[in-house]
Amino acid sequence: MTKVEQKLRNHWYLIAIMLIGTLITLPQLNHQATIIGADGLFHFNRFYDAAMQIKNHNFSYFMQLYGFLNSGRIVTAVYSPLITYIFGLILLLCNSFYKFEIFTRFAFFILSGLSMKYALKMAQIKNQFMIQLVCVVYAFSPAVIRWDASQNFTSIGAMLIPLVAGCGMRMINNQAKPINWVQLGVIMAIVVQTHLATAMQSILLLTVYAAVALIENPEGRKELLKNGIYAALLCTILSLNVVAGMLELYRGNYIIPIVQFDFADGHGIYHLTQIFSGQWVNLFFVLIIFTTLICFFRKLSLAMRVTGLLSLTLFLVATGIFIDWPAVMDAVPLLRIVLQFPARLVVPAAVLSLITVASIGDFPMAMGFLKLLRYGLACLLIFFLLVNMRSNFRYNRSASSNVLESERTTIPRVKQTSALVEHVTMLMKRPLNHEDIEYLTKSTSDYMPSNQLMDNAAYGEYQNKIILPSKSGDFQKQVGYHKIIVTWKSNGGDVNIPVAYYRNTRFKLNGSSLVPRVAEGIIKVPRIKSHTGKNILEVTYQPDKISTVFLKSAIASWVLLLGGAILGLIKKLRTQFKK
Repeated sequence: MTKVEQKLRNHWYLIAIMLIGTLITLPQLNHQATIIGADGLFHFNRFYDAAMQIKNHNFSYFMQLYGFLNSGRIVTAVYSPLITYIFGLILLLCNSFYKFEIFTRFAFFILSGLSMKYALKMAQIKNQFMIQLVCVVYAFSPAVIRWDASQNFTSIGAMLIPLVAGCGMRMINNQAKPINWVQLGVIMAIVVQTHLATAMQSILLLTVYAAVALIENPEGRKELLKNGIYAALLCTILSLNVVAGMLELYRGNYIIPIVQFDFADGHGIYHLTQIFSGQWVNLFFVLIIFTTLICFFRKLSLAMRVTGLLSLTLFLVATGIFIDWPAVMDAVPLLRIVLQFPARLVVPAAVLSLITVASIGDFPMAMGFLKLLRYGLACLLIFFLLVNMRSNFRYNRSASSNVLESERTTIPRVKQTSALVEHVTMLMKRPLNHEDIEYLTKSTSDYMPSNQLMDNAAYGEYQNKIILPSKSGDFQKQVGYHKIIVTWKSNGGDVNIPVAYYRNTRFKLNGSSLVPRVAEGIIKVPRIKSHTGKNILEVTYQPDKISTVFLKSAIASWVLLLGGAILGLIKKLRTQFKK
């Protein structure tokens, strides 16, 4: 067998992912539409801001300058900062949201498959057919495909969960060197820089694997603990910019939280019996992991037993069968922030279930019930892939025609007409322009400053204080160097300015610094006594010194890390070239 044939044999899953991805994307390519999901407008504003900062070399890490109607919000500093700037660069290169969405769609498919391949390698699974089949199945699983459906960052976190699971299984399988601290530290830092809820789930998974490894490998405890501490320190150093954002946001400010779920009505909780609206997919994962554990438990390695049992446990915990989630969330409010809702646990549960099922391909067994069952599970995976592919194609066809994916795409809801769809399609296809993200708005109030302690979102208040005044024409906004400039004309009197007012937000009115009063209501915006005639307000942000030190330390750490990786790669290539 030639090297090319060997590579094709071991990497056909990538070809399959590209072919299936192209098939389910055909309706969108045909309509040349940008599907705007429930979280799309919120994240598109963040990506646009990062793209314009890069394009204009006008960087403002803490305060958004270009997005969110130039309202001076703090979002990216605490919400996936590194990934947001990477996406901003991609958006800038694509130069339209339509091309950006197509590119990221295929990138997520491929990265999800590669991530799962790494996890299966760490699980020491050998059967190439099962490995590559599971990689393809995962690339189009609900967790990953949610990016297409709603631009939900949970799907980006889902791409990274297999990497974390791989590090966890290594703790058990590799007794001599259970942790590569550089590898684990960098992976966890990327997770923190991507999605904090996924980071919390990752810590939970690693804790379980580490506990089992400490019990089963007494000789390796010192090595595991030492390298675990090193990995935690490396992750912390690389994540200091996120810590800086948290300090700026939550120290000295009341912050409006993300929208809260009504758990008493069952929202945010996974229901095993719900098989409609796509819920059957998660039930499929539950059934295959349950079948695998019941029928193959004795043949599974210790790492696979832990992985399978952890998967089943997470599924059951997410359902609320054993946990009274409304009572728990009321007793521990912090969970509403770090977890938000228990159904999130379905994502790592699905990842672990696929890893466990993939391992059954390695079992030597004579013809009999278990061998037939193994073939049956493999066929079931293929059947699931085909059915899921059909569902994704049908969804893409519908969403490409509608453009606005759901009623929650815009708040307040806009009347969806064919003229609106055509206009939005045109906006998203053309070269980047601020109108692309200002034509449609969603009054997402996450991370806005508040005048009082809040326990839920404030959509209506954000609409009235930021969106409507900004789009009324009474205020003109433009971006200066590290600042937002707001101009308006007045006959005198007090005016509420549609910009966020955090503790470290600074203002200059007509060249003179001032500390404005605060407007009444929930969301904190400045109330300024206007001069007669034209008024010019400069809005800047002055972070605390410790936040600046943390930010610069994180940047320097990433530069050193990437520099070391590049030098190592060059050295490796030189060595291979000499051979």
